[in-house]
Amino acid sequence: MEHPAFEEAGQESGIKIWTIEKFEPVTIEEQQYGKFYNGDSYIVLKTSGAENSTLSHDVHFWLGNKATQDKMGAAAILTVTLDDQLGGKAVHHREVQGHETSQFLGYFLPAIRYLEGGNESGFKEVETNAGVEKRLLKLSGCDNMRIEEVPPEASSLTRDHCFILEVDHDIFVLVPEGAKATQKRKIISVANKLRDDYHNGRATIEIIDEFSSDDDYAQFFEALGSGSKDELIDDDDTQTFTRSSASTVYFYKVTLGDELELEELSKPFKQKQLSSEDVFILDTPCSGIYIWLGNDVEEDVKKNYNDIVQKFLEAKEYPAWMHVTRVIEGAESSTFKQYFHDWDSVMPSSGSVKSIASDIESGYFSGDADDTEAVAKFIGKSAAARSYMPDQGTGTLTIFRAAEEAEDITESQAEAPKLYQSEVYAVKYDYKDENDEDATVVYLWIGKDADDEAKLAGVEAISKIEEELEGNVTMVKIPQGKEIRHFLNIFKGQLMILCGDKDSEYKCENFKKSFDDDGVRLFKVEGTKLGGDMRATQVEETSSSLEDDDVFILETADKVYLWIGKESNDKEQEAAKGFVSLLIGDEKEVTEVQEGEEPEEFWELLGGAPDEKEDSTRWKLNVNRRVTTPPTLTAVTVTASGKIKFEELPPEFTQADLSDDGAYVLDNGEELYVWLGTNIPERVKTARLNIITEYIQDDGLERTVDSAIVVTLKQGKEPSTFKKMFPSWEDDLWENQSSYDDIKNETKANNSK
Repeated sequence: MEHPAFEEAGQESGIKIWTIEKFEPVTIEEQQYGKFYNGDSYIVLKTSGAENSTLSHDVHFWLGNKATQDKMGAAAILTVTLDDQLGGKAVHHREVQGHETSQFLGYFLPAIRYLEGGNESGFKEVETNAGVEKRLLKLSGCDNMRIEEVPPEASSLTRDHCFILEVDHDIFVLVPEGAKATQKRKIISVANKLRDDYHNGRATIEIIDEFSSDDDYAQFFEALGSGSKDELIDDDDTQTFTRSSASTVYFYKVTLGDELELEELSKPFKQKQLSSEDVFILDTPCSGIYIWLGNDVEEDVKKNYNDIVQKFLEAKEYPAWMHVTRVIEGAESSTFKQYFHDWDSVMPSSGSVKSIASDIESGYFSGDADDTEAVAKFIGKSAAARSYMPDQGTGTLTIFRAAEEAEDITESQAEAPKLYQSEVYAVKYDYKDENDEDATVVYLWIGKDADDEAKLAGVEAISKIEEELEGNVTMVKIPQGKEIRHFLNIFKGQLMILCGDKDSEYKCENFKKSFDDDGVRLFKVEGTKLGGDMRATQVEETSSSLEDDDVFILETADKVYLWIGKESNDKEQEAAKGFVSLLIGDEKEVTEVQEGEEPEEFWELLGGAPDEKEDSTRWKLNVNRRVTTPPTLTAVTVTASGKIKFEELPPEFTQADLSDDGAYVLDNGEELYVWLGTNIPERVKTARLNIITEYIQDDGLERTVDSAIVVTLKQGKEPSTFKKMFPSWEDDLWENQSSYDDIKNETKANNSK
């Protein structure tokens, strides 16, 4: 059933908002966007895409904390009506006052504002707030700001929040000690907007901060009517709800009836578990609740899916503010897909093979992939899509084996570089950056069998290098198996990762500890470019190790088999022959074996032919997270007590969101970039090793602290691949940016009465 209020909705990019009045959607004027009455419910439509591309839609229904049940129910149902008129493929978001997603908050910069009251309801009349002579506004959040009106009294104040006090035509801004530069700019921006919107530009703004005198504070509290600077209290407004398991992702098949029946599905979650006739719920620790509706689900269920959500929240004893996203079969959001072990729809319709391949070759890839399997395979193979690429690997490197005393092994690695799976290495790479200045990257490579002692020695080794270079260094942690393209390039595509260790004088060994008896070793050769990202990795001597998209070297006592997977590329096959010489020498006969044409003795050496695999290629799994998950930017705050807090910024983040006194995590799904401003406080420097640990440990994704690639960057040392993840980048942004004092002075100069 169509509704005339939605007749022209979603035909062009932008935002449209409706409030619910007497069960009907009523259009909100654009100048009122960002102001939400706590007694009302709203529908917010965000349409994305250019005129010459397919438009996509996100529909948010917002519920005020004093809204009646009829308004909330009408908002949910009318959201479905709007989506039907848009074609039924929109992503639905349930937003609750005070707990909105960063995506929603990003629509209303510099801050969303809550107002007391609401319009008339079908069942209940709520008096609209007509304004007060004295008004105290509390600004919650550091990077995502919310404005709410609180009682204009000293007991409403805390040391941790920003406040704006309006008295007649005076606007006082109370800035907490330790506020970040970006936060201060946003606060003053909010004050200027209040002056323009509510005082016709005729008001005086006074900024009270850590640099203000006692007289300035006294003036603020005199205007408030009570209190003093010394009476400010710490914020005790903490979120009391925690899930029973802070890091577990739950996946349920829903059986509909009088009672909600949930069948819990076990990991790994797979796309094929979803069926068109059913409803599924994905319960995540960081992204909230997803409800997935199959295309063949009854229309009445699709219309009233929010009833299922309410029953689920009640059954799990979750709070009413829990964020909920509805996705429908064939139009799943990338954030939903990232929780699945595999997802087959990695190919959108836009983009050309040539342009995307060019981006990959330059070390950068952005977007949702191309419509041909060849490009997706290129992305998923090897390290081709891992983007950190400060140069083309033409600099010089020094290799240290991590131990109680770091051992320089550079000379022994010159011709045939070998890293061992039970060890940790610090690789110092010196090069000229894009400005032709000296630059250094230090890689910490961690073998999969390395013990805690070796890992600690590795951290100490790179810390010592950083200290020697006075902090002017980029550090990259790489776990075995996640070698990025640049790391492989500096080894000229000749890197070998082997079993063995120094205690055994690096003698040849295999996984069965039987090499001395049978002489059998198995190596996987993979990559996309000769002299670039090729490497050979020793793997377990079993047929289950073989993969269709790679080449394998099987060494025996008297001969060598070169097993060629049917989906391997020509370059891997050529590289494998070179690795035979480096690993084994030229004394043994080499026999090429095509997949499917293996002699019986080949399988005998590997313990028998393999069982049939569900998917014998690896690139499809690799490509899923690399190209379907958009980058996210998260601000990091370290409190005076050392507690680490995270605040995800809106998806359309910019360089201006990076504060030179802040720390941030840029997550592109494959690498995690930790960006540190030049003016970060000492407590952030101390906590930086724990930032990623806490960031990852409860995200519920198929990654761990040990398996994550982490690039730690300093302000001013960003590689081009990092900069390209922002809409635009100005190297001199912070130099040209107005200082806090300049902004204060400009604001004061605009005061008038």
